[in-house]
Amino acid sequence: MTKTSPAYILGFMILICAVFGTGISSVHYATLDMLKKNEKLHKNRSICRVFNLSVAGASADAFQKAIDDNISYKQIAYQNRTWDVYKQKDTGNIGFVFSGTGFWDRITGIMVLAPDMSKVMNIQFLDQKETPGLGARIEERWFADQFKGVPIAWDQPVDKRIIVGPAPNPAAKNRVDAITGATQTSLALMRFLNSELETFRKAMKEWGEKTMLEMPSPWE
Repeated sequence: MTKTSPAYILGFMILICAVFGTGISSVHYATLDMLKKNEKLHKNRSICRVFNLSVAGASADAFQKAIDDNISYKQIAYQNRTWDVYKQKDTGNIGFVFSGTGFWDRITGIMVLAPDMSKVMNIQFLDQKETPGLGARIEERWFADQFKGVPIAWDQPVDKRIIVGPAPNPAAKNRVDAITGATQTSLALMRFLNSELETFRKAMKEWGEKTMLEMPSPWE
């Protein structure tokens, strides 16, 4: 069989693919535990940041201890979805993991609300794959900081309770500035944040009714 024959070329390609495929798979499985630990550490760091927790050190154990000491955690099922809900023990602030489709891909994060859900206390993004230098700037501190203390206009239509970008009233208290040059990411973020807030409020209301707990207003 000559090296220029179709059979030789095909066999050589199959061999190369098998060798490199096996190598990549081996590396993936060898580092799987490390990846899981890093993902957990990243999430715990984000939880500590979004709740402004004091952390005694920079180790994974230090972040976990800060969460265990200050945050209670529940999972709430609603409409074929499970919500990760966090409650700060001293302030009563409520945090939940949100997720939605940005301009390019999924964006996930944690939003913390006041105990009565009247305003946003903080927001932290966990994962996004938007355009670097444009939509990816949602992770920059200046953008996330805008949400601190922003009231949620529950009396407005669902898509207008938090406004990201221009609004008929530029001085609206429930508005934050969009990212220049990333209009589509900003609009997508506004759309799914408002949708997530609406669904989360309903989930919390249903959970409160099932557990016979008196839940904070506004719920209706």
